[in-house]
Amino acid sequence: MDQLQIKDLEIFAYHGLFPSEKELGQKFVISASLSYDMTKAATELDLTASVHYGELCQQWTTWFQETSEDLIETVAYKLVERTFETYPLVQEIELELKKPWAPVHLPLDTCSVTIHRRKQRAFIALGSNMGDKQANLEKAIDNLRARGIHILKESSVLTTEPWGGVEQDSFANQVIEVETWLPASVLLETLLAIESEMGRVREVHWGPRLIDLDLLFVEDQVIYTDELILPHPYIAERLFVLEPLVEIAPHFIHPILKQPIRYLVDQLEQGNA
Repeated sequence: MDQLQIKDLEIFAYHGLFPSEKELGQKFVISASLSYDMTKAATELDLTASVHYGELCQQWTTWFQETSEDLIETVAYKLVERTFETYPLVQEIELELKKPWAPVHLPLDTCSVTIHRRKQRAFIALGSNMGDKQANLEKAIDNLRARGIHILKESSVLTTEPWGGVEQDSFANQVIEVETWLPASVLLETLLAIESEMGRVREVHWGPRLIDLDLLFVEDQVIYTDELILPHPYIAERLFVLEPLVEIAPHFIHPILKQPIRYLVDQLEQGNA
């Protein structure tokens, strides 16, 4: 992908753990690579399809000097976050933040941190069978937007019977496609935080829930840890996930089963017939 390179922007600010760093300040140096499609800007002179690097450097300087953080990791992360928020066309950012006057007291050229993030598509299943189910789904989506997660597509809301053998009310189910620069593990933490903030209490496995947010796919990533399994392990067994998913992404290919969603729906329906 096309890239805009900015190298060695110097900013004087007051970040650091030591009191002297916060009182006296020091020089910091930013270098970054921003990836986005420059075709429209180059061929049609469309400034809205470009990043004004002069304005961006000024914005970085302003953002950099607004606060005083203990860690340069925090500063670099916030710069990446605000750049994505301000320039939606940017798809990927690699930003290096150097601290040439780091208080090391040894021969040293510079200390630096580098943060690299790219936007990616993910699919999230939503479910609710307590209270105002439709309103619960809408509130969860609003909470995702409030955290900077861009909603690309929303399926219809389906009424489905509960899955898992626990006697309970029917569910309102939906699947959404989102775009986010958050890594999969952080996106999962975000979903769990939203569930908790909305009042979900985990008492009965597969039992009633005010809101349920399941991370189904993050592009074609395959992850297996104690905290996260991707793709979600029950996708191919759940029509209440596959039916709304096929509505918005029928040709998305399951990265392990190597089949498009529409085939998985057909197979499960035939097996249940």
